[in-house]
Amino acid sequence: MKTVLEMNDKYLMKLVNYYKAYQVDSPSPHMSYRFQSDEFAISVYSSKKVLFQGEKGIEEYLKWAELLGVEPIIQSQASLDDYINEFYEKTVIGSDEVGTGDFFGPIVVTAALVGKKDYDFLSQYNIQDSKKISDIVITQIAPHLIRHIPHQTLVLHNPKYNELTNKGYNMNKIKAYLHNHAIKKMVSKQLPFDTVIVDAFCSRKNYFNYLKDQQTYQPIQLIEKGESVHLSVAVAAIIARYQFLQEMDKLSKSINITIPKGASKSVDAISKLIVLKHGKAIFNKIAKCNFKNYQRIQ
Repeated sequence: MKTVLEMNDKYLMKLVNYYKAYQVDSPSPHMSYRFQSDEFAISVYSSKKVLFQGEKGIEEYLKWAELLGVEPIIQSQASLDDYINEFYEKTVIGSDEVGTGDFFGPIVVTAALVGKKDYDFLSQYNIQDSKKISDIVITQIAPHLIRHIPHQTLVLHNPKYNELTNKGYNMNKIKAYLHNHAIKKMVSKQLPFDTVIVDAFCSRKNYFNYLKDQQTYQPIQLIEKGESVHLSVAVAAIIARYQFLQEMDKLSKSINITIPKGASKSVDAISKLIVLKHGKAIFNKIAKCNFKNYQRIQ
């Protein structure tokens, strides 16, 4: 279970003084204080977030939540134990994409570099499959990840996407191009890493076949459900989702209509409203015109 409170300086000092007898050395530069007993562990981060863990951690959390006058929220989270596998000790560039199933908006790919040294920092956030995290939470935690985790994000806007599909590119070929480009840019930063994991969307053979006319970064691993294999892929997906949401907001403001996510038939209703207000030509700028949604509004 995850129990986190955000405190101001006044209450942080009260907490520090209260647990002073349990203070131990901080294991991370992101952590201002660490308090530990046989029953609980309390981590105070430079972001002023306080993470309560351990058998008695929830009890301590509830005590401070009451003092602060906030409604207790105990969240389930993907434990770091879930990531103990062959990649746990490795520093990994993880790459993931969002927007491929949305009629409106761009495709966004992010490659992020995460190693064991980052686990402590990431433990204060609910890092897991981005599809299990609400957009509101994504917008809260992604800026912190963007500031602390090395990453490279690419945005393929709708006009370019439509140009590529008109040339015969399918979705998987577009994704392969974006992942390869993001990974190469990340590698060019010359930061030490052990391996690259791409959240798999096709076979390895097809991936490199899509890129046969490109200079490729070869030593990658395509792994299904990569977000559950290494935190680098989970972090990449959250950052990519955040950028996608930012781009959707820009598109909505540009036409003064809130653009919906997804590609269900309910999206068609908004599409018809956009046609009435702006005409069909606008879709090349804001939508993926090879989707069936576009055919249905013709």
